[in-house]
Amino acid sequence: MEVLAFFANCPNHQLTMRESPYLRSFPYQAPWVIGLAVVMAVTGPFGTYAYMDLGVRLVYFGAIAVASWLQVIVLAAWFGGIEPINRWPVAVRMALVGVLAAVPGTLEIIAVHSWLVRPIPWSIAPSLFPQNAFLTAAISVVVGLFVEQRLHAAADAERARVAALPQPATPRADAPGADAPAAAPPDFFRRVPPALGRDLLALEMEDHYLRIHTALGSDLILLRLRDALGELGPSRGRQVHRSWWVAEGAVASAERDPRRPILVLRNGLRVPVSKSFRDQVKEAGWLDG
Repeated sequence: MEVLAFFANCPNHQLTMRESPYLRSFPYQAPWVIGLAVVMAVTGPFGTYAYMDLGVRLVYFGAIAVASWLQVIVLAAWFGGIEPINRWPVAVRMALVGVLAAVPGTLEIIAVHSWLVRPIPWSIAPSLFPQNAFLTAAISVVVGLFVEQRLHAAADAERARVAALPQPATPRADAPGADAPAAAPPDFFRRVPPALGRDLLALEMEDHYLRIHTALGSDLILLRLRDALGELGPSRGRQVHRSWWVAEGAVASAERDPRRPILVLRNGLRVPVSKSFRDQVKEAGWLDG
């Protein structure tokens, strides 16, 4: 529970509970988890049908399924904010999540079995773990593919919505002033929530989402960083980190961190500069030396 509280309350962590696509899909995953627990309770796998009645099996598999599920989605949310793990194929990343979730899950199986049926020694954990890890990893991969499918569907819907927005009118060639038309705002600004204004400071990649930072606040949209940079163009700012882009005029100062330089923006936001982008940032005059 301490891990859940950390993600829910730590505002500085790259991915909070409410922002993770795994936690956002909570209402859609819950029926599948409950349904799986009920099916296992009714069928009584692993010999449980012989020595547990239906009521006990419902509690047994329900408790184990919910605990394992929570561990999987919390680990998946955590890994979504870790470079380079968040770049791995979803099946590989979620298989690892399942194996790690099976560590406490194995101990929970022993605890629940000892509580509902009869005490069993903790020493059987090493022999029980491989079976539990295989099952949990398989379920984790299914959960990951389900979340990915929902993200792709939402991204397609967002692209369709943006494409349906009115396009800026193109001045006629014979109209007055047609030789120097006013520059139309980049397509990207159609995605920015109106409450944030247009004073763009930075973009931050958060798993499959993009956090938009402006002088008025920040918000998340479903978009890849590279797609956003393509819409903004190279003249409005530069990428300073694999997960960060900073707008021209947004940097107030720079700090020397023992590990990497830090850009401090006009709103106080601290942005890391990675080694691969350091020379470009220096050329822009955002870093000394």
